[in-house]
Amino acid sequence: MSETQCVSEKIWFAQSESAADTHGLVKRAPRTFRIHTRAYTDPSVFAAEMEKIFKKTWVFVAHECQIPNAGDYQTSYIGMQPVIVSRDAENKVHVLVNRCVHRGAVICRDSHGHGTEFNCPYHGWVYGLDGKLLAMSERREAGGYSDDFAAPEGLMRLRVETYRGFIFASFNPDVQPLEEYLGRAKGVIDRKLDMSPVGEIDFVSRPYVSRYQGNWKFQAENIVDEYHFMHTHKAFVQLQAKYGQTTGDFDVHKGGSAKKMREVRFSGVTWDCENGHGLVETPSGEIDSYLNGEYGDYFQGIVDRHGAQTLASMTGKLSASIFPNLGLIHNQVRVWRPIAPDLTEVTIYPYELKGAPAGYNEGMLRSQERFYGPAGHGQADDVEIFARNQQGLAGSAVEWLILERGVETDKPTGDGDFKGLTTSEAPQRALWREWDKLMTGK
Repeated sequence: MSETQCVSEKIWFAQSESAADTHGLVKRAPRTFRIHTRAYTDPSVFAAEMEKIFKKTWVFVAHECQIPNAGDYQTSYIGMQPVIVSRDAENKVHVLVNRCVHRGAVICRDSHGHGTEFNCPYHGWVYGLDGKLLAMSERREAGGYSDDFAAPEGLMRLRVETYRGFIFASFNPDVQPLEEYLGRAKGVIDRKLDMSPVGEIDFVSRPYVSRYQGNWKFQAENIVDEYHFMHTHKAFVQLQAKYGQTTGDFDVHKGGSAKKMREVRFSGVTWDCENGHGLVETPSGEIDSYLNGEYGDYFQGIVDRHGAQTLASMTGKLSASIFPNLGLIHNQVRVWRPIAPDLTEVTIYPYELKGAPAGYNEGMLRSQERFYGPAGHGQADDVEIFARNQQGLAGSAVEWLILERGVETDKPTGDGDFKGLTTSEAPQRALWREWDKLMTGK
């Protein structure tokens, strides 16, 4: 190798190491919390996220209602890595890397299905529902494999744990127990599912799947951002103020006027939780309308099982951004998948509450369509903002983004969490605290 080539390679490696350096991208002090533009735009930072975040922590991959029977499977992703979530003949759930160990072909391309084995379409290698290699085609024929060939065990299997049907997987064998990882976010999952008389949900409707031209962290921040609603969704606020529930909102977005909606949005609390989870809790101001309404018996059952205070929490605003890729809001599970620094796929699963009145489940679904569906009011607004954010960050004149709203009023709870006022950016700071810890190793 020539001296010029050596110098060139040294420069290239130095540039690569510098570009991949993620230290200093989160600026934190008692009254300061700022994020560098590179955290959203730099391809090397994005690549580092796939290794340091998505391969190191728990990632939501599916819900058990998607694979209810032995032999069912669902394909999913952990960052950029395709995986298969399967249920074997003994009803055990597995999460397998969706890549043949022979030449790397993706095994399953269907979103879901049912079977007894997985067959690679390239050279016919066969795997069990638990990922075990069952057969290699033509193993000894015409230049095949010798008797002492060290055959691999099968598809790579990941660590798997579930919480109330939510299936999480991790490449990290030493990741902390899932329930410990979820922390305070378990309370949101519990309250969402406990609206069902039997404590379960089901993905009955087809999901909404869309892509936006922006970084994945915009969606993680947005789902627990109370500050933006009156501005980003101004047209919806005006529509709601004029027509109220007659357009089919089903009491999801409370407030009969812009003033009242603002009051609702500026009440309640937010949470900055350990492990990157952000929460919003705005209890319903009153529950009598629920108990005395069309579905009074259903809501009275919730009070009998869990108490009036819990019903108020359930019927108010209750949302979560569970780090790094899962969101809960209203009667939906939302999952975001990073594809590139400026491209993200979002899948929204409207769910039904098992055992709840059919009319109630249908009303919630119609409300989901009204705000989040392809022709809805809210999702289009958010996607437009994400694209604007990415467009603005393409320039380098201004380096830092400001996430300091509420930083002086957030209160530590003594267990690593912080409680904020309702439009505090505490939930967004939760994401970035964990992001910084995983990306820098500190």
